[in-house]
Amino acid sequence: MLPQEHSKINKIKQARKITVLGAGSSGCIAALHFALARKYSSLGWKIPRVEVELIHDPEISPEPVGLGTLPKVSTAIWSALNQTDWHTNPMDAVPKLGVLYEGWGNTEEAFAPLAYDYVAMHFKPSKFQEYILNSKQFDVIEANVKDYESIDSDLIVDCRGTPTDWDNYDELLNPLNTVLLGELDEQDPKQLWTRAVATPNGWTFVIPVGNSTSYGYLYNNKLTSDVDAISNFEEMFGIKETKKLSFKNYIAKNPFVNNRIALNGNRLFFIEPLEATSLMTHLDWCRMLWRSVIMNKMTTDNATNQLKKYVNEVKNFILWHYQVGSKYDTPFWNYAKTLQIDDPSFYNIIKGIESPNYGFYEKDSQAVYGQWGLHPFKMWYDRVISA
Repeated sequence: MLPQEHSKINKIKQARKITVLGAGSSGCIAALHFALARKYSSLGWKIPRVEVELIHDPEISPEPVGLGTLPKVSTAIWSALNQTDWHTNPMDAVPKLGVLYEGWGNTEEAFAPLAYDYVAMHFKPSKFQEYILNSKQFDVIEANVKDYESIDSDLIVDCRGTPTDWDNYDELLNPLNTVLLGELDEQDPKQLWTRAVATPNGWTFVIPVGNSTSYGYLYNNKLTSDVDAISNFEEMFGIKETKKLSFKNYIAKNPFVNNRIALNGNRLFFIEPLEATSLMTHLDWCRMLWRSVIMNKMTTDNATNQLKKYVNEVKNFILWHYQVGSKYDTPFWNYAKTLQIDDPSFYNIIKGIESPNYGFYEKDSQAVYGQWGLHPFKMWYDRVISA
């Protein structure tokens, strides 16, 4: 994008209409975020009054398996839909109290907890989509948009799934590129966390949703054949795969298309699901869009740089998990352990938590690196690396 196009964006003083394209989980959370801003403006907050609409093609189905979140996503949903709670639970969500890592490093199990008063959730994207689209928090239009110019909004946030123009994207370093999906029509009621199970060829997520359990066997098809992956998936979990997806880990070179259009969701970036980072990234990017395009509190160049720094930190935190290896001595894990983190600020954090004088303080829950405060660093270091 040309520099003058950035300057055009910065001249927008008060956007009055916001359109979100796509009704996947990222599109729904984006529309909820902007609808919440509209609610605050109606309460007298000194922010612009906005109209919010979501346009989607009903022929496009949401993701087929369960999704895990981080607590701030749950907070955003609660704030926008405060008539929703765990008792009514219209999304058939399951509380997520942490992540149980099985077979990583030298440990059989390592639990990454969330604080007692800090709860995330698991849900099926189809249930989430159905409830959010019927929430009446914003206008919903069913249409297949072919041309941005047909939309008269001041800000368009395009969340319409995986891109195809790969020349406009940069690859993010990660050892995985394929997933086998499966599901069981049963659930362990005691599993109130995501299971992240190391396998010889990668790892598998096990997520409770509604009355079922979603599985995703992740591997690198350059190191493991599809036949071997399918066989190991069934051997370890008793699951016959229902769908195979290949994927890239990537971020858009420029998250702005032109002076009023921004990418989000999988059209903006994607990284494999370890640590459930996607929805939180999509939500935080909406906050940056609000500050830059709507409130004019920072330039879009600054927003772009902030996003890329944030995503790079997400990538690095995930890579750190692979560097500890697993109980398997296999080609995948030997390769994964070689992937290096190139960021001095990351190593400064590690040096700090290694100090014998380090103690946990309230401030440690505040984000200092990507989505994380110091506490998750300390937990992984103590329970997996130093175990």
